[in-house]
Amino acid sequence: MTHRLGEKYQSVEAFGWAARDSSGHLSPFVFSRRETGEEEVRVKVLYCGLCHSDLHCLKNEWHSSIYPLVPGHEIVGEVTEIGRKVSKFSIGDKIGVGCIVDSCRACESCREDQENYCTKSVATYNGVHYDGTVNYGGYSDHIVVDERYAVKIPHTLPLASAAPLLCAGISMYSPMKYFGLAGPGKHIGIVGLGGLGHIGVRFAKAFGSKVTVVSSTAGKSKDALEIFGADGFLVSTDEDQMQAAMGTMDGIIDTVSASHPILPLIGLLKPSGKLVLLGATEKPFDLHAFSLILGRKSIAGSAIGGIKETQEMINFAAEHGIKAEIETISMEYVNTAMDRLAKGDVRYRFVIDIANTLAVPATEAFGLAAKDESGVLSPFRFSRRETGEKDVRLKVLFCGICHTDVCMARNEWGFTTYPLVPGHEIVGVVTEVGAKVIKFKAGDKVGVGYMLSSCRSCDICTDDQENHCPKMIMTSGGKYYDDTMTYGGYSDHLVCEEDYIIRIPENLPLDAAAPLLCAGVTVYSPLKSHGLDKPGIHIGVVGLGGLGHVAVKFAKAMGTKVTVISSSDGKRDEAINRLGADLFLVSRDPEEMKDAMGTMDGIIDTVSATHPLLPLLGLLKYKGKFIMVGAPDKPLDLPALPLILGKKMVVGSMTGGIKESQEMVDFAGKHNITADIELISADYVNMAMERLEKGDVRYRFVIDVANTMKPTP
Repeated sequence: MTHRLGEKYQSVEAFGWAARDSSGHLSPFVFSRRETGEEEVRVKVLYCGLCHSDLHCLKNEWHSSIYPLVPGHEIVGEVTEIGRKVSKFSIGDKIGVGCIVDSCRACESCREDQENYCTKSVATYNGVHYDGTVNYGGYSDHIVVDERYAVKIPHTLPLASAAPLLCAGISMYSPMKYFGLAGPGKHIGIVGLGGLGHIGVRFAKAFGSKVTVVSSTAGKSKDALEIFGADGFLVSTDEDQMQAAMGTMDGIIDTVSASHPILPLIGLLKPSGKLVLLGATEKPFDLHAFSLILGRKSIAGSAIGGIKETQEMINFAAEHGIKAEIETISMEYVNTAMDRLAKGDVRYRFVIDIANTLAVPATEAFGLAAKDESGVLSPFRFSRRETGEKDVRLKVLFCGICHTDVCMARNEWGFTTYPLVPGHEIVGVVTEVGAKVIKFKAGDKVGVGYMLSSCRSCDICTDDQENHCPKMIMTSGGKYYDDTMTYGGYSDHLVCEEDYIIRIPENLPLDAAAPLLCAGVTVYSPLKSHGLDKPGIHIGVVGLGGLGHVAVKFAKAMGTKVTVISSSDGKRDEAINRLGADLFLVSRDPEEMKDAMGTMDGIIDTVSATHPLLPLLGLLKYKGKFIMVGAPDKPLDLPALPLILGKKMVVGSMTGGIKESQEMVDFAGKHNITADIELISADYVNMAMERLEKGDVRYRFVIDVANTMKPTP
């Protein structure tokens, strides 16, 4: 839409609740709205209704959802700011925003004030705005909208009960008007007495029509007749009642979304009668053509209405005292409300009291996030929870880049949830502690590794191996107890329970210590747990990369003999003369490999690329242990005979528990062990990811978070 592309758009912070994936679960979300344009109004959201469409979109049932998704298109609020060319509204006006916030304004539909049918209409949420940004809906503190797409709410309408009229109300009003079903003498059938149906009864009665509710539930007859004023009630499963009403109705509005037969409904119509479908059923209807042909009957569909018609509907509702029957809920209750809505457990519409219950989190955070499977990281504002009684808040100073970060950012393992803030090699300084924290104080230098929490009660946790707990919560890309996503260390600060924080020894440089929180404990743990940490032991280290070079340092500090095994002879001098390895083997040299057969007590394999195991297993002594810490993406060929004949063992290992991680860092402090790093700025991260994928790093990238990660305006 070129008519406004020249305007300047900046960010204004907003807060709401969003779903991050097709689970549909909503949680707090900090995002941004554009500045108020010349013809736009900014609206403080007071109430927002829950529509069944919200539920479909949250769970991606229509296969078009864009996450993170902030729902809500039954929005009532108060104008807080207006653009200089706004003429319809003033600050303080109560207004409503429905299902659309823009359209092309030039097509036939738009010219006929039916913008809702414009092929370029922009949905209030889960749509793409003309500036290319994704729209966020009314489950939020404020919204910005062009004045053309907002309606004024008459002061006589209670705002909470008016909110559902912006979708449910206009969805019923529009077809009654368009299909000539609004007026005295008309007999209207309303199928379904739910969020749409009950409002439809009220509008039809206000038009002077005779109204019969058609429902599969006999128990709704009292509400239909006594509360909403319907003239009749039919149980659709009662053949006698349906037969007696055959040919009596001028029109029927069918609000039911569940699959159901329409032949009996068509039978209720008079000649030339109209059946209007509002509910979008999952399966197609069985259409009996003769039922239409013999009575010149028709079936039509209808969806909301244009802005002019919506304003007309709201004014009509105010004149006749029409409002929705609602259950007002808090924002905290919204996920339970969604579950109830899916079961039909609501009378008749949920409305969120946004103004009084949408609490902005205490602390805003800033970081770098991947938004999709491209894995490209870009600036991202989000929120951290308040510091709990047993929590520690730390300012992130440095964060290492692990190959796991690359895999997660690109969804190579198939379970990434976006947006993803990577980072689990985190070193920082404590800035705040909870009332019951005893291990740390403000100013302490600390680290956070691969996990933020675990169940603490299973056999694995009581054995100090929390990293293997089935309820372990990852530092990045996991889900916390309150169902919020965990965001990692590519960010300005972090909140973590004190029991999952590591103290960093004073003598260790913080930037070079960061990779120890993952790479360090990943190689330290198997050396200790498999008895390969004693003088006289001969250890092989396969691969001299981010893990391998740290493994050499730890193994040598433990007093073992170390042989580096690499496919490249170019790393020989590095391994022996700088890192202190005793020997070096080129895995592709048959003679070197043959001479070393049966000489090693254990091997730590750090290589993530596919490679043959047979030559490596041959290097092991009787009862030797082959430990895999690298995870190739394709299966490796594992020959059984070398294991059987030598009573050898192939075992896997990942990171370590908190107790072991602290022990590892203390050992590193005692022996001055750090990672060899390349310190980078935050704006170099995407380039570093590309280089890491190619193995172009010696040996670990570390982001200088504190000095280079600056919030965007």
